[in-house]
Amino acid sequence: MFKKTLIAATLAALSTSAMAANITDSSVTTTYGSEALVSATVANDFTVLNLGVTSIVLGAEYSVGDTIKISISGGTFDIADTIVLTDANGAGITVGITAGLLSKTATELLFRITALDTTNGLLTNGEILSLNVGAAVLDVKLDATTVGSTVSLTAASATSTGLAIDITGAKDTFLAGTVIKQHAFSIAAPMNTKIDVAKARKEFETPANSTFAIAYAQTAPLQAGMTITATTYSVNGSMTGFEASIAAATNDGTVTGFGAAVYTVAADLQSASRLLAAVPVASETTLFTVDPTAADRVVLNIGNYTADVKIAEVGGKSFTYTGITAGAMSLNGSSAQYGYVPVNFDGAVTTQFEVGNKGTVDGEITLSGFDTDGNVYSAILPFKAMAGKLTKISDFDISTAFALTAGTKLNLTITINAPDADVTYGAYSNRGTTGRMAINKL
Repeated sequence: MFKKTLIAATLAALSTSAMAANITDSSVTTTYGSEALVSATVANDFTVLNLGVTSIVLGAEYSVGDTIKISISGGTFDIADTIVLTDANGAGITVGITAGLLSKTATELLFRITALDTTNGLLTNGEILSLNVGAAVLDVKLDATTVGSTVSLTAASATSTGLAIDITGAKDTFLAGTVIKQHAFSIAAPMNTKIDVAKARKEFETPANSTFAIAYAQTAPLQAGMTITATTYSVNGSMTGFEASIAAATNDGTVTGFGAAVYTVAADLQSASRLLAAVPVASETTLFTVDPTAADRVVLNIGNYTADVKIAEVGGKSFTYTGITAGAMSLNGSSAQYGYVPVNFDGAVTTQFEVGNKGTVDGEITLSGFDTDGNVYSAILPFKAMAGKLTKISDFDISTAFALTAGTKLNLTITINAPDADVTYGAYSNRGTTGRMAINKL
């Protein structure tokens, strides 16, 4: 038995030295841009898209009446086209093969060899046949336009009696095309900024950390490219405290991008955006800024942030990249976790915590945890860890906050809304009247 390889080739692939064994799928694949197709900037139809130069390298001796079937998956042929299979005289051999089209559907073409000119005993093994529409490449319509979608071609040969030929070691299927992401946006280092509780949560602990950069890169497809004429950057998350762009009298906080361009905050204070009437910048460095001298500053909110980027072409058709992780704002407060805390055991075991706060900021106390059955608890205590004092959190305080009705073994976290450097913790359990046992932090 022999072999046959189906390829979509460059001119080099059609040379006498470019035999089938030297051709790989990756070197001949056509690429299509997903953004242009999804946004309908480029139509997914036969008038626009096509395959690359498509050829069959014969690896056997063919006779009149033998057939070659070519199938497509991930796309369709245009049955209105006049599709032909012609002799390209490959491998330096001049045989003269004539093939006629027996039938065609949107996914399958069937050809039969109708004539062979083997003058002087020349052979068909190594001959190249080209699949064309006239002298042009085949038109194609893709089944899917999402990134990663592919279109493949498969060839199968048989004798006039239906016996499969040209199959040993065959590489009959190849990746003819793939849909790629043309425009890519990413954030390599998401924001990780701390809101300073020592400054009433109205400033950042380290202002330089309140930033992230949206990087842009392009991989141009061979077909269906999208040319950008406008870019809209959006940041999603709490904009409380950064409202100067919509009401200067509210506060002096801002969100800015490349070139100090100011983002406009939405009325619901949950997003901010800016329009760039051009292609994306290589790095959109987004910065949250608070003026520490402004009298109208407000308390900043903790939470996560994401970024969206909308690209548009000259006709207004657009594509939006959503949900890019941009980072978070959190408090620079203090917390301690304890792996085993017995609570509400009616005096058999009594647990108590002591929180020392040597700073100048009173800290709100939040308790969170879970028990041995997987129940989750969270509560804010009605008192604070007072500045310059030692504050006790009793067994009763925890039981009341979590509404416990029976003895419960907890994994407990205590969070103090005060600078971490100012806060210390102590914890212990009394077992009846027999003594005290320290509880260590994790």
